Amino acid sequence: MSVTSAQPLDAARLHRDNIVFNALDCTPLAWSDETYLGKLAASGVTAINHAVSISQDFDAAAAGIVGWQRRLRETGGRIFQAYGLDDVARAKAEGRVAWFAGFEDSKPVGEDLWRLEALHRMGLRFMGLTYQNRNYAGDGSGEVANGGLSRFGRALIKESNRLGVALDLSHTGERSTLETIEVSEKPVLVTHAGLTHFVDSPRNKSDVVVRELAARGGVFGLAAKSGFLSPEGLTRRPGAEVFADNIDHLVELVGIDHVIVGTDVGDERKYTREGMARVRRLYPEIPMAGDDLDLERMHPVGMGTPADLPRITELLVGRGYTADDIAKVLSGNLRRVLAEIWDTER
Repeated sequence: MSVTSAQPLDAARLHRDNIVFNALDCTPLAWSDETYLGKLAASGVTAINHAVSISQDFDAAAAGIVGWQRRLRETGGRIFQAYGLDDVARAKAEGRVAWFAGFEDSKPVGEDLWRLEALHRMGLRFMGLTYQNRNYAGDGSGEVANGGLSRFGRALIKESNRLGVALDLSHTGERSTLETIEVSEKPVLVTHAGLTHFVDSPRNKSDVVVRELAARGGVFGLAAKSGFLSPEGLTRRPGAEVFADNIDHLVELVGIDHVIVGTDVGDERKYTREGMARVRRLYPEIPMAGDDLDLERMHPVGMGTPADLPRITELLVGRGYTADDIAKVLSGNLRRVLAEIWDTER
């Protein structure tokens, strides 16, 4: 952790003055109304990787991108589709939001690499290698076999490197994650996960993964989910300080240069007891809700909506991080890595 200067930092001003890049927003198109847009405005976010598709086939995922493109046109330019880091800088200068299309699974690619190039031409810039289950690329974190990458997975990584698609290993199994870090010629991302140091779930990442990720230039974002961050998170809602505890551990492990923002907090209206029951049934290894399906405990206090991003800056200020370090976490680290992945100037 950094040492503060003699003058206390103004968290609100820091958040307002810096570029803020959320590496994972998961709000569905159905909730992209004026209420959601107001939460984005309140968040002070400059750019987002938006989860357009989760484990869909090619047609459905492509339709998801097109659906969001149409919705963005309806916002009057407040949010626009972004394709590179120049768009992030433009969004900050113009007081708008740069929206990047992302997938949480490579399932839309199937076993045909041409589909990845087609999706990249549509604007796909972030892609989860797997979701929880096994796909053509490798094993997700819900697979007990922990089988690692397939031959196709290795080819997919190479093609992602060539095109400039940032690979996200948040939902990928331990062995597949470590093999991807080794195989990829570009740094890779964990945009929204927790740490097994705090919660021993296969959905979280071990200290070994974090160290290897950082050693190859990658970055790590924490999901603002109670059950990911605290061993008691499914039975007792933690305060926001638990998020800062997890950040401190990341910094102690690999340094401030490998920490990013990736909250995985969608518009809270999307969460239902029925939906959480389905998650528990299909993906019991994801610690999102307890037996009673209490939605109030899903996120730490003060971190439950897309509007709550400023809380992260407040936490970092409270823990004594410097203005420069906070700027790195808010976007500097992610932009540095994306410049390498996308082969562009920062």
